Amino acid sequence: MPRECRKVQRYAVQLPCSFGSNDDMSDATVLNLSAQGCVMTADRLPPASTYVLLEIDLLNGEAPASIEIAGVRWVSGHRCGLEFIRVSPDTLMKLKTFALVLEQTS
Repeated sequence: MPRECRKVQRYAVQLPCSFGSNDDMSDATVLNLSAQGCVMTADRLPPASTYVLLEIDLLNGEAPASIEIAGVRWVSGHRCGLEFIRVSPDTLMKLKTFALVLEQTS
């Protein structure tokens, strides 16, 4: 039985990303991804209950998917869970298309 019930399936990935504010960005890696959130790992993570800008390289040769506001929902060790709060329609479409490709190849 799954630990949690998610509305949207997340897909295991290893995608480079950066997070932070416009003035201070840090590198990280997204470990799983959906159109509504992700888990990322980094040496230095943002604290739980904070908000960050997140840019995910979907490795498709296009500009990174830029999530304007992502809420840090939990932090454990070198991982944290992010909920995408403010996402442009174009970025949301990018994420949904990327998830569809992952679904078809899994």
